[in-house]
This record gives sequence, C-alpha cells and structure tokens, in this order.
Amino acid sequence: MKSKEFNYRDLQDHIEVMIGKFGLQNSVKFLGRLIDNTQVGSDKDARAKKIVELTIAKSIEVFDLEKDKFYQSDLTEYKDARMSCYYIIHKYTQISYGRISEIFQQKKRSVWYFQSKCEEMISIPKFYPKFMSLHTIVENYIINHISNLNS
Repeated sequence: MKSKEFNYRDLQDHIEVMIGKFGLQNSVKFLGRLIDNTQVGSDKDARAKKIVELTIAKSIEVFDLEKDKFYQSDLTEYKDARMSCYYIIHKYTQISYGRISEIFQQKKRSVWYFQSKCEEMISIPKFYPKFMSLHTIVENYIINHISNLNS
C-alpha cells in the first residue's frame, strides 16, 4: 500500500531538476555527502547531540507546539512529535533506545513502542497524511543538515 512506486525515469527527472537548480558540481557533492553521511556514529559524538537538539527543536516548530509542554503533554500532537523524534534520532544517530528514553524522560519500552509505531505509520502514509507531511518536513531538514556536516 505504498503511495507511489518510483522508477529510474523518476530518479533521472529529479536528478536533472537538481542539476538545473544547483549545478552539476554542487549536485554531485550533495549526493556524495548524502550517501556518506546519512548516519552519525555514536551517542558520544558531539554531532549526534546536535542532531538530537535540532530534531527536537524542528519538531516543536513544525508541529507548532509549546516547548514547555513538549516532554510531558499527553495531547496527540505532542505524542506524534515525540514519536517522530524517536524515529529520526534512532535512524540517523544510532543512539540506543535507553539513551533516547533518558533524553525524553520516558520509559525505554515506550520509546521502542512509539518508534515502531512511527515505522508502521510511515509504511502506510495515506492513512496518516497530516502526520506524514509534518514528519517528512522534520526528517528532510535533518537529512539536509547531516549532508552538510562535512562540507
């Protein structure tokens, strides 16, 4: 139940648009950095800490939330934002569920559950259009930041 199956022609079209917008040299550099830097080493790395902070800040901004209530509120919007953070942080920094649970002051089991729930929601995006649009904005921002870390 995927929203769209992409093919090589779609890829070629997007590459041509990127080259037209950024130029050949910058497009090649960007793709190289994206391939090499889509994950950041360990949770001890200062870059991972920065990604965690950026993910949380961007989620608060994109989901239009109050920072003071972010970690504790039981409203759906706050849960969705935290769930998106769990998924992005775990995927791109390889920080353990235990460490993520400490950052968010949640139980390890809750972090694991909501990260898994986020994966499920991503797998069927048409059932969660609002969440997907907000999550995609945050994730794309983080991917863009990671791709620029070593530039």
